[in-house]
Amino acid sequence: MRIIAISDLHMSKPASKAAAEATVAEEADVLFVAGDISHGKLNNAVELLEILGRSKVTIFFVPGNMDTPQLSSWSSDNLRNLHGRCERYGFYTLVGLGGSIMTPFNTPFEFNEQEAEEILNRALQKCDAGSLVLISHSPPRDTDLDMTRSGMHAGSRSVRDFIISKNPLLVVCGHIHEAQGIDKLGETTIVNPGPAYLGGYARIELDDKVQVRLARFSVS
Repeated sequence: MRIIAISDLHMSKPASKAAAEATVAEEADVLFVAGDISHGKLNNAVELLEILGRSKVTIFFVPGNMDTPQLSSWSSDNLRNLHGRCERYGFYTLVGLGGSIMTPFNTPFEFNEQEAEEILNRALQKCDAGSLVLISHSPPRDTDLDMTRSGMHAGSRSVRDFIISKNPLLVVCGHIHEAQGIDKLGETTIVNPGPAYLGGYARIELDDKVQVRLARFSVS
């Protein structure tokens, strides 16, 4: 399965158009969107998701902490909301966690670590076991992908614990713009594609093993 993964559009229509074009150009099977699509307005987030939908592939997304909580219950036929849910896609079980753990900024969609743990565990109970993939706006704690410019780790302990206990093949996250990169926890490959509004994305080949290439599209 070939995946294009993005995060942190932050209201950018040009980035949404460029991401859709990159998805087509890369001949992807599916597009993952790891949150912060808009800034608190449902109609804006839906508009951007529909622009991504021009790629004509199935899109799996979660909201971010900057998105309205209303987005956590919105889906359409090819725009699949994974927050607190799971879906089978081919050989894979996809699970999602939107929003983020608490921040100092009082953003629209936050919760504590216990709530994050409960959301993840409930979601996984709804699907049969399979090769697991997690889309989470929050990165796991104490990795290269949750390090802020100030040198603090700002990821989620619940996401980290979930990865360690459930051993997903792949985790796609975002949230920490400056922490674009690839890391591993055990055998799990974790990818922060970088902020899409600045052109960041990842091309992922998911088969017997996970192969990731970080890339950029032009945002004009």
